[in-house]
Amino acid sequence: MKLFRRGSSGREVADIQARLIAAGYLDAESEEARGAVFGDETDRAVRSFQQARGLISDGITGPDTWRCLVDACRSLGERLLYLREPPLRGDDVTELKRRLNSLGFYSGKEDGIFDSGTAHAIEQFQRNSGLEADGMVGAGTVEALLRLARVTKPTSVASVRESEKGLPTGGIQDRRIMLDPGHGYPPDPGAVGPGGLRESEVAEELADVLGGLLVDESATVLYSRRHGEYLSDSERVRRANEQTVELVVSLHLNDSTDPRAGGCSCFYFARGNYRSPYGNRLAHHIQDELIARLALQDCRTHGRAYRLLRETRMPVVVVEPAFISNPAEESLLLDPAFLRSVASAVLEGTVSYFSGVPSPREEEH
Repeated sequence: MKLFRRGSSGREVADIQARLIAAGYLDAESEEARGAVFGDETDRAVRSFQQARGLISDGITGPDTWRCLVDACRSLGERLLYLREPPLRGDDVTELKRRLNSLGFYSGKEDGIFDSGTAHAIEQFQRNSGLEADGMVGAGTVEALLRLARVTKPTSVASVRESEKGLPTGGIQDRRIMLDPGHGYPPDPGAVGPGGLRESEVAEELADVLGGLLVDESATVLYSRRHGEYLSDSERVRRANEQTVELVVSLHLNDSTDPRAGGCSCFYFARGNYRSPYGNRLAHHIQDELIARLALQDCRTHGRAYRLLRETRMPVVVVEPAFISNPAEESLLLDPAFLRSVASAVLEGTVSYFSGVPSPREEEH
């Protein structure tokens, strides 16, 4: 998909602006919207939308932001929802799953995807409400859900239910782990440092080192892509789901327009009242090890709704161990010893995760 940003114009920009207006982020009387020009107002609207959705707030409308804009145009009750292939997606499905989870009918991850778990939860709700248990979400089912809105609880049963299933224990041996080096050059180098270092190439080198360490621990390692290969986010999701891996570690680098910005951070899936207990724990373990080993700024862990986090069926953590835009940290990324320290930190965090040990800071978030 073509990227749209400040300076873009035309029919596609008009479509983006119409969706921002419908979602309440852009004034319908905006001069930019009337002229289909992507200027400062549209940039601010896109950034606000991205921030609210747990996306990277860069003002650029790419595939992930576009998918979320399309999803945002759906309200619960506007269309019939049911199980089909490919699955129905949208904010109406997210709202449906949130309401079901709040009522105690476990519909799974609040990811906006109507899957078999959603259909099963609907049938349970319908039986308990005296409705025909057909798994179809029409006017009668929506009305029953809305009637119960005043008794819904703020905590999502999805997080509670997944925690009750038990976080992994038993060690890392024979675990199937996918490493996902971000981007892929050509055509996508990711962020580029002031000295010309490409994020995609650092991610590839880091994946190689980490993969070797994991194999030494008797884990089974798969890679979403190899050197010089490019994958879209949707293809990364598909490969992870098809390989039935137990977790995915996605390797990226942070960047900023401020060359002084630096530090390491990790991201896991969270949306609304839902937080992945598995992803949250893994992210904290890896972040703890990064801080202990790298002596960099602690930029902490954060819940986000990136597509790779949102649409996969296993815990996924995005690891950003440094800012490639920071000249000092770019220099570190050129040092094989530093990359090995990063890989060792991710390894030890993953070992702790599979040992079932909680992170000291896990409950702070």
